[in-house]
Formats: sequence, C-alpha cells, structure tokens
Amino acid sequence: MNKEAIRRWCIIGVAVGALAAIVCTGLAFHYKDLWVPAYVEYRDLSVNWLKQIPAPLFFLLLATVPIVPIPMSIFYISTGIYPTPVALLGILIAVPTNLALTYWLVRTLMKPLALRILGRMGLEIPKARTKKGEVMFSVLIRVCGMPYTPQNYILSLSHIPFRTYMMVGVPLQVAPAIAMMLLGDSLMHGEGKKALIALGIIVALGVATKLTKDYLQKRRACRAELGEDAAQS
Repeated sequence: MNKEAIRRWCIIGVAVGALAAIVCTGLAFHYKDLWVPAYVEYRDLSVNWLKQIPAPLFFLLLATVPIVPIPMSIFYISTGIYPTPVALLGILIAVPTNLALTYWLVRTLMKPLALRILGRMGLEIPKARTKKGEVMFSVLIRVCGMPYTPQNYILSLSHIPFRTYMMVGVPLQVAPAIAMMLLGDSLMHGEGKKALIALGIIVALGVATKLTKDYLQKRRACRAELGEDAAQS
C-alpha cells in the first residue's frame, strides 16, 4: 500500500472516528437519565475506597510499583482523589523518584529481568552514537507510543547518561500525569466542564507527541546519528 493510500485511509479513519464520537456523545446525553445514576454510584464507591489510602502511601506506591510493567493511567487518574496541591506535589516527587529508581535497578539488580521482559515483547536495545543522538533517541523512545515501563528499561540499558534520561523523561512523564490527574479530579467530583478541559489537554499532548515522533523519524540526521535500528524504534 503506497503512502497516498495510507493517507487516504487515515483521513477516512479520522472522519469515521469523529462521526462515531459525535453519535456516542448525542446518545449519552439522550440517555443520561439511565447511566448517570449508575455512574455516580460507582464513582462514589470508588472514591470512598481510594480515600482509605493515605496520600503518602499512595504516592510511595506510585514511586515504586511502576518499576514493573503496569498501566500508568490508572495511577495517574486516581491521584485526582486528593486535593490538587497534594496531588501535584505527589506527582512531582513520585514520577522523578520512579524514573531514578528504575534506572538504577535496571542497570544493576533487575537487568536480567528487564532483558527478559523486553525480549518477550520483541523489543531491542539500540544505542545512540553521539551526545546529540542520545537526546534525540531519548525523546523518540518517550513519544513512540511504547508503554511507560519498557521505555525506562530500554533507555536504562542503552547507556543513556542519567542526566539525559532524567532531563527528557521527567517533563514528558509529568505532563500527562498532571493532565490525567485533572481528568480524575473532574470525574470524581462530577465537573463536566473541567473534564472536557482535561480531555482537551490530553488530546493536545497526544497530537504534540505524534508530531514530534513524525518529525524525528523524518530527519535524516536523526537516522545517521542513531543508526537504522534506533530510527525504527
């Protein structure tokens, strides 16, 4: 299939997705009397259960548990149960702590396990050839759509310097964490307008991520510095 056909199918897919979203939104509003009470009941049960977890314990789990592969969106959305200042502070401490712990453990005690997990996922460990390539490679891995923990594994085992690993990883992980925290807060408190804003931020981050990935993959300089395997990651 040539590029023009792929582009045409992408446009069709986006149009169909947008139409489906409009139809689903209309149906949701039309039948809101059926699903809203059930949603509110489930939301209240979830919030009451999560509130039993003290904030220090929750953010300690956020800083340590993602060393192994788990869905991060569940953690990030759940941070919305806490007051916004507490959630922001917790994210700003827990995410960098998790990145640092993963880097150290994967390069030492967890190296055999990390290699086994990456092998089962069919992922290789390319290496950057220059300092500029290290930054580009780190950004490319962060925006390629790969799950959070395998990203950390690959970067930790690719001989990326710790400073570069943190400089790229912290902002690119904290930003979606804060957006999902805002979404979780709005959903748990029934604030529709705030939820739409949070969703808009998440979509904008997704678009920015896609554009960045496409830009890096098109750069011949990036291919030359990272090597063929790194450019195709």
